[in-house]
Amino acid sequence: MRATLIAIASAAFALIGMMANSAAATLMPAEALAEPEHFIVVTIANPQSARSGTVGGTSRGYQSGGYRASPAALAIVNDLSRDYGLTSVSEWPIEQLQVHCIVFRIPAGSSRNDVLQRLQQNDRVLIAQPLNEFASASSEYDDPYAKLQENVRALGVRDAHRYSKGHGVRVAVIDTGVDLDHPDFSGRVTLGGNYVDANLDTLRSDRHGTQVAGLIAAAANNGIGIVGVAPEVKLLSFKACWHDDASNGGRCNSFTLAQALAGAIAARAQIINLSLIGPADPLLTALVEKAIEARAIVVGAAGKEVSSNTFPAGLQNVIAVAESETQNLNEELLRAPGRDLVTLVPQGHYDFASGSSLATAQVSGVVALLLELNRRLGTGEIIRILQASMDQHETSHGGVVSINACKAIAQLNPRKGCTAE
Repeated sequence: MRATLIAIASAAFALIGMMANSAAATLMPAEALAEPEHFIVVTIANPQSARSGTVGGTSRGYQSGGYRASPAALAIVNDLSRDYGLTSVSEWPIEQLQVHCIVFRIPAGSSRNDVLQRLQQNDRVLIAQPLNEFASASSEYDDPYAKLQENVRALGVRDAHRYSKGHGVRVAVIDTGVDLDHPDFSGRVTLGGNYVDANLDTLRSDRHGTQVAGLIAAAANNGIGIVGVAPEVKLLSFKACWHDDASNGGRCNSFTLAQALAGAIAARAQIINLSLIGPADPLLTALVEKAIEARAIVVGAAGKEVSSNTFPAGLQNVIAVAESETQNLNEELLRAPGRDLVTLVPQGHYDFASGSSLATAQVSGVVALLLELNRRLGTGEIIRILQASMDQHETSHGGVVSINACKAIAQLNPRKGCTAE
């Protein structure tokens, strides 16, 4: 009984911490979201000793007390504002990087490139970069739509679930929000932070994040909907993107993504899913590297090719994923089904969706299956295992090459007897 009470209390404190994280998000004005070309991101040194309950610093939250912008850092912000005609619209101390981060509006009529070049020559400035934008890269079960899930058969999920369902593995989905009340999540998805708006009601209409989370974590054998690749993970939703009507996907920027990455690190996520594609970004690169140092496995969406000029798939030690149905792919890319996948959408519904975003989510799910069996696996070993598991499957889109979850599990322990479907 005492152990049960302790567990309940721990869960309650964790939930309170997550709610505090969401409420404490540093938001930007609507104009920065709508017209990012008029804004830049700057970081300056802000060294301080680590303390609990700090901004981006611990698993218990990242606002109030603790890590703050020092007087010296604030003085530099004032100097930069005066010397370059900049206006601060949002500021955020990032404890993981020991920096103070500022989003500045550049002077009207000025060239953003010129302003950045001048700032990059200032010895007190660590990073000066654009406010970049990123876009989403859009049976045996009693779940009624499982028979429509060609991806589950191609990935060998049914056999894999005999040995692992990702139980207890912490997966962070950095995306648009997630419909936390969707019945196929069975209450297993928690809001880790909302860095776009202060309106929790909007989560119930956030489509892309719900689609991604559904492929990873939809409950198995609950008599409704679909089955996720890793239906027993602990999934944390970090809302860093907002719905884009033009693409029906999500849009994000450097600042919102940075807060979400810091939140995922603070929550000690074991897997961070980034179903998005954008330009190289120094601030986000530094945070991804910090996440990897903390032994998080980072999985990112890719196009046909991956270069150092793309985020996140172009970064070293990020697992880059493309959809199997795309032709002429870089042979080094991991692949998973990405066309016409049935998944969750808001308001308790289901629909078909496509894109490397969804292929990425499935790979994150397979990684969770592996981590349940061996928590010490690192990125390099996981990539080797997944590459060796890839084989060809016939689908309604023809023959496709994809990773296979049960073949991956068999590499960890051949006695598991996991065979491809």
